[in-house]
Amino acid sequence: MTESLADLLERCRKGDQSACRIVVNRFQEKALDLAKALIGDKHLAEDAIQEAFLTAFCRLNQLREPAAFVGWFRQIVRTEALRVVRKNSRNREQILDHQSNQLSPLERAELEELRQIIHRALSGLSESSRQTAELFYLDEQSCAEVANVLNVPMGTVKRRLHDTRQKLRNMLLGYVEEPATRKVVKRKDDKRIPL
Repeated sequence: MTESLADLLERCRKGDQSACRIVVNRFQEKALDLAKALIGDKHLAEDAIQEAFLTAFCRLNQLREPAAFVGWFRQIVRTEALRVVRKNSRNREQILDHQSNQLSPLERAELEELRQIIHRALSGLSESSRQTAELFYLDEQSCAEVANVLNVPMGTVKRRLHDTRQKLRNMLLGYVEEPATRKVVKRKDDKRIPL
């Protein structure tokens, strides 16, 4: 007979390592699937779920209803995956900084000015629009991945991106050269996004 989740969690609260292993074995596969969908990299997803399990076990006393564990743990996995995505984004920025050191002083100044303009424009957006734009454009996640990370419907993501493009276009008008024709880019999720 399989032990109930409530009994397992009670044993985990008391520090029973074998109960913790059973919980990990029971939820690891689904947690890894979710983290991979959010992050896009298996190894980073494994790191994220390891942290998620540690966080969950440390915070088990905050869980009042054992039946709510699945949703509660899923949110912890999402939070850890977002943290990994943000950390990766910062690492990518450091690589770009290293590459910019190989540019001429004038090219570096122009690049830095453009970065500041873009960051100012993004900071002028609402929090939800800014997060959506950063995940989609800077972290290069698909609409589906952004929807999973932000826990919103994909239609909401598409609407935010549409509104954000309009706002950014108006904010950046004059800073970025407008191409003669609109370029269409094919994204990972096979949606064609006009720039």
